[in-house]
Amino acid sequence: MNHSALTGAISGILSDTRILICRPEPSASELASALASMGAECKVLPTLAISPLEISPTDRQKIMNLDHYQHVIVTSQHAAKLGLEQIDEYWPQFPAEQNWFAIGRKTAKQLNAVDLNLIAPDTDLSSETLLLQTELKKVNKQKVLILKGAEGRDLLQQQLEKQGALVDTVALYKRRCPHYDTAHIQKSVQAFDPNYIIALSGETLLNLLSLSKQADISLNSYSFILSSRRVANIALEHGIKSNNIPDNLMPIDIIRCIAKVKRIKQNDAG
Repeated sequence: MNHSALTGAISGILSDTRILICRPEPSASELASALASMGAECKVLPTLAISPLEISPTDRQKIMNLDHYQHVIVTSQHAAKLGLEQIDEYWPQFPAEQNWFAIGRKTAKQLNAVDLNLIAPDTDLSSETLLLQTELKKVNKQKVLILKGAEGRDLLQQQLEKQGALVDTVALYKRRCPHYDTAHIQKSVQAFDPNYIIALSGETLLNLLSLSKQADISLNSYSFILSSRRVANIALEHGIKSNNIPDNLMPIDIIRCIAKVKRIKQNDAG
């Protein structure tokens, strides 16, 4: 196969594949562009929206006291963007000898834009796997700041406090379920009839389930691309049995996952 034919084969790896993407923006459109470059037909239906919060005077003081913390954990790309904006108001330079942790590669990309001591993952991490980092195993009496969204998981704080850490949190944004009318949901799901639905958090999936119920649509027959075994268990609890988990959550990992599932289905059909 010559180079042009090989390039065409790769770029068409997801041809004849309809994919519904339920990530928040701008991640949804970024992923749609990557999947479309591989031949997929994509529709975006964000079931999670991000709204920045005005932080309280107490939380603002935590930002002003940034140098009091030995470790700073950033739980999402949204927390990274909004947290850096807040910090920039008070800190022209970041405190020395302070460990920063990114929970995923998109979060790390945001933090890499500034000069700090970033301990960045090679893969996307869960709260559980982040806690396995060497620097977070011995935190007794050390101060830790967590930059996060409101009403997110409290596992990091709970586990670090069990290890004797003194943990503060700053909530920088809230998540909400967007409003769509029934016709829009039916057009995006029923009429589009995706081969795969991408929902990369538990809240994203639960909001999709709620919106679909509102439109009298069952999701049980669809194949899902999910972020973790924890989210897959949520899907199973709601009757969704075709759940696939990529090795990581970057676009190339999701492309590989869908291509693999497609190949297995085609072999089974043959």
